[in-house]
Amino acid sequence: MTLTQAAALLGISPKTLRLAAERGEIEAAHPLAEGPWLFKRAILERQEAKCVAERVRRRRSHPTGPKYRQSNLFESSLPR
Repeated sequence: MTLTQAAALLGISPKTLRLAAERGEIEAAHPLAEGPWLFKRAILERQEAKCVAERVRRRRSHPTGPKYRQSNLFESSLPR
């Protein structure tokens, strides 16, 4: 499977899957330095790949912090 197809199967972005493959979290082939990533469906259906995808989905539901508490960078330059 291509990177795009594999990412769709796991429900994560292609970039996230590529980074996981580069870290060795998900087994993949990258035969040419400038070539495509190749994934086997059987590997993507393993528990390890499912855990990576689940970790990514959990992280999406917990943003880094509330945006409403951010101060306005240009507040001092606003007319009063």
